[in-house]
Amino acid sequence: MNTQFMPGPSITLTTRILLVITALIALLFTIQPAPASSSTSAGDAFGPACGMATIDGRVDIPEWHGASSETFQMITVSTADPLTATLYVMNSGSYLYLGITINDDEFSEQGKWLPGGDTFRIDFDNDHSGSLFALWDDVLGVSAGWPYFEDSHIVTTSSASSDADIKYGGRPNGDGASSRVGRLNHYELKHPLCSGDELDFCLHPGDLVGFRLEYLDGEGPDVFNGSHFFPDREDTSIADIVIAPCSNISDNYVLLPFINR
Repeated sequence: MNTQFMPGPSITLTTRILLVITALIALLFTIQPAPASSSTSAGDAFGPACGMATIDGRVDIPEWHGASSETFQMITVSTADPLTATLYVMNSGSYLYLGITINDDEFSEQGKWLPGGDTFRIDFDNDHSGSLFALWDDVLGVSAGWPYFEDSHIVTTSSASSDADIKYGGRPNGDGASSRVGRLNHYELKHPLCSGDELDFCLHPGDLVGFRLEYLDGEGPDVFNGSHFFPDREDTSIADIVIAPCSNISDNYVLLPFINR
């Protein structure tokens, strides 16, 4: 007698399970992980761009038309509404120029903890190490109220504290001004590429210097409305400025090309 053996239900179920497992393994090897996100995008580089402007606190487009520029939303961890800013960067071969507009709803010349009111602080990564707040790194400030412009440097790495160069034997190199224009706050500053001051950076054509913007928003003498950052608030969130060769533009400053810092 011929006897036929038919697979039982348990064998069929096992086969199906094995097929599903095989398909899942193949799918896992097919899917590529997404690249890790970074707080600083690859496009956050300004320059090279040549030009110069009158530092009067008004970012006039005819003066800044040749600048490298970008409009972005500044990052904040406070409950304040995010602010949108436009940064313009250029150099004359002697000076680095920065122009900034921001859609703050007021222009305060005083604020809580802010004697100068609404202030832009620009922290530089002098040696392009990829991290801010090394000792002696340059810090520039331009504010709505007095002192309007400050040339300083990092004096305490643990707290990222800065202090004016003039207190340490340096000079206040550069100029800054600000104003309210329509519904925007305007800020302009210039700083020598290579002043000869040991407390300043010394930049040459082709150099790359890292930086981060921080906007400190004061709303009257008793209010601080938080800090806003670009590209981000982390110490390693840094954008770049590329120094262009712009030797034919005169703004009455002598470049000292052989001083390295």
